[in-house]
Amino acid sequence: MNDKPIAAGAKIMEPRENYQAQMEKQLNEWKAQTERFKAGAEQIEANSKAQYDKQLEKLRAAQADAWENFYKLKGATESNWAEFKTHMDKAGGEVKAAFEKMTTNFKH
Repeated sequence: MNDKPIAAGAKIMEPRENYQAQMEKQLNEWKAQTERFKAGAEQIEANSKAQYDKQLEKLRAAQADAWENFYKLKGATESNWAEFKTHMDKAGGEVKAAFEKMTTNFKH
């Protein structure tokens, strides 16, 4: 256990705020990786480029859905936050799956 006193004015993050902060960080990391995938598209041979672009579009759509869910989660009330967290977890899982597919199929 940490015996250090909490500094005056410091705020202890609640589970809700911690979860939201973690999800925002993860979404931003995925966004950055997606941009790196996009940059790599030019390096792929023409016959693979169509497949790459299709998977990249699926990844972007999953990310857009995840961000939409994230903003809903941030605006949720105490009574419906758990419901929005469930939707966020599902959307995050879909982004992760799309991300892993890109990583597996198109290593850089």
